[in-house]
Amino acid sequence: MNIAIVGAGFSGCLLYNKLIKKNHQITIFEKSRGTGGRLSTKYINDNFCDHGTPYFEAKNQNFIDFSNRLVKEKILKKYKKFYIPTKGINKVCSSLINKEDLKTNIKITTCKYENKKWSLIDTQNNIYQDFDILLITIPAVQILELNINLNEHIKQDLSSIKYDSIFTLILYGNKNLSLHKGLKNINLFKKIIDNSKKYNYDNFSSFVLHANESFSTKNNEKTKEKLEEKVIKKLKKLHIEIDKNFIILPHLWKYAFAKNHLKKDFIFDKKQSLGICGDYFYSKNIEASFLSSTKLADNI
Repeated sequence: MNIAIVGAGFSGCLLYNKLIKKNHQITIFEKSRGTGGRLSTKYINDNFCDHGTPYFEAKNQNFIDFSNRLVKEKILKKYKKFYIPTKGINKVCSSLINKEDLKTNIKITTCKYENKKWSLIDTQNNIYQDFDILLITIPAVQILELNINLNEHIKQDLSSIKYDSIFTLILYGNKNLSLHKGLKNINLFKKIIDNSKKYNYDNFSSFVLHANESFSTKNNEKTKEKLEEKVIKKLKKLHIEIDKNFIILPHLWKYAFAKNHLKKDFIFDKKQSLGICGDYFYSKNIEASFLSSTKLADNI
């Protein structure tokens, strides 16, 4: 069968990996420059800066087995209970797909089901057609923004999912730099990741400051540049300065984490050959994405 997957985050890439082994023809569409979604890596020369999910845990045995295979492939390494990337967290996703089947920088806006075939249209009015099955892995809010005919039960399910945002600041410099000690003592940031330590870099410093959900969600209508200004202003009031040798890159994950989840594995509408999966089925993390995508793939 000819299958279209919308979204090249972990759910989409895992779906692809499972289904390509069944000899389906698959095209995966991604609005960004590459795979990853929240498993995203910023490349700064030859250095990796994971500015989304920096590492993860595994509790389900199937997910543990999957993660251990990536350890054997040297995509991940295990430290205590955490799986940590060796060359960028986005390799977890890119290692699962064939690049020739990935279409990047394409934002799908319309999905039409006619004569038992799906046609997709992007922001440039390009048409991609003759798909037997459509699988969507983007956040629930973004699915509802598509021009697509969904049945009312699916709409109700997707409409029930609410999200928290996360604003991040990437700080990096081509020398050994350190953060102001006061950053660790304020509640504006839920975590601070030292990428340079994680990858054992010399003469390169990289930190990612993850603002808490309260601040991020409250201000998620602002541009990332305005959010950067707001954070810097807050820090100055606390007499905390960021070293001027750091280059600062802001990023806003508007739909970072689902606040709630659906008590089902996935959605599949047989009448339209439409499937939906992601991290808002049964739980709210990367393991939930794994379980949801795996079970949807098994259903195809």
